[in-house]
Amino acid sequence: MAYDPVVASHKEWLGYVQPTGLVVSIPALMDAGAIINRNFTPLHRRLLDAVPKDAKDNPAPEYASFPAFVHAVFDWPLDNLYGAPGAPAVPSSLECHLEGFEETLRPTYALREFEPKDGQEWILLIQEVPRGTDLDATPHQDGKHWQASPQARFEYLLHNTGVPAGLLVNGTEIRLVYAPRLESSGYAAFKLSEMVQVQGRPIFTALHMLLEAPRLFSAPEKDRLPALLANSRKFQNLVSTQLAGQVLEALYELLRGFQAADDQVKGELLRDVLRSDPNKVYAGLLTTLMRIVFLFYAEDRNGLCLRQLLLGQWPLPAPPRR
Repeated sequence: MAYDPVVASHKEWLGYVQPTGLVVSIPALMDAGAIINRNFTPLHRRLLDAVPKDAKDNPAPEYASFPAFVHAVFDWPLDNLYGAPGAPAVPSSLECHLEGFEETLRPTYALREFEPKDGQEWILLIQEVPRGTDLDATPHQDGKHWQASPQARFEYLLHNTGVPAGLLVNGTEIRLVYAPRLESSGYAAFKLSEMVQVQGRPIFTALHMLLEAPRLFSAPEKDRLPALLANSRKFQNLVSTQLAGQVLEALYELLRGFQAADDQVKGELLRDVLRSDPNKVYAGLLTTLMRIVFLFYAEDRNGLCLRQLLLGQWPLPAPPRR
């Protein structure tokens, strides 16, 4: 396959960020014309100018104000960032009451379309938590609130408001979260401690590519962020279909191998199982193959999904009722 510098640049930043679950796919990025701007310096200067300086006049890995930050770096119009100073308040339609708890989930900000179409009024919900909060840690139980991490709470809010995409931020990290209703969620974490460094320029440029105002507001609808995220799932479904075909081919190959081995020993290998329950051969081989596929995926994700499964964090749990 010929070398494609655009594909290589996407592989580079995705390799640095290591998304959890599916957020964006390279085919969807290519289809949307999303290209990493290799002229890093001007864009990176905008980031450095938007963050405070430490005692040695070095850029601090944090922002002072989220609305000011996204306006300066991504050119977001603050009139459309509901909840920001001078903008309308976040409407109650974007709230989610937790039954059985003295708690209602609500976003800090909500980014609205210029001209909503087909009932799609909101581009992103933004949840801001106190600076430095561990986004994956479960708080101490107090009996009144749902004991779930900020990440799980935000995913639940996205699932239940029907706005599938959002940002979870804590002053030092920006997570692009995609949690469409009735589907598994995913997120990509962009840490300011990495992005303010010279070697972190590809990471920041990728975030800018995804969140800049044209990608959210003025690009053709098929190339905007919501369509890019949705199309990434569609491309993944195509890959899943191809994978299913490969698993089926492997299953048939295994069956032929077991049959050949059984023939060589004159039926001794499979005699008992074929007599008691012939379907166990097929089911056992299929189970083995699917476990191998899962382990390969866990290995590719540095064991993260396996750890989440063992900890009961995957798939997303619903809040318990008291």
